Amino acid sequence: MGIAEFPPNAAKPRHKATGPELCYVLEGEVYVTIEGQQTQVFHAGDTFQLPANVVHLTSAGPSGATVLAAWVHTPGKAFNVPAR
Repeated sequence: MGIAEFPPNAAKPRHKATGPELCYVLEGEVYVTIEGQQTQVFHAGDTFQLPANVVHLTSAGPSGATVLAAWVHTPGKAFNVPAR
């Protein structure tokens, strides 16, 4: 588990995680685009799940965002992998 803090309008580059992620938005709003799907917007109090090995992009809204995330991770294996 961990907390990700996004500055206003910050974006994490396209990537995929080797395990599933379960996220809870503590503050602000988060835009999530899974490759091939429309962008979804999540606000404080919302949860969302990202399946393993799915390329996605996450970004914060104009006020930034704070997200609590739980990951399933295999020790010794990279978790976040840049998209190709």
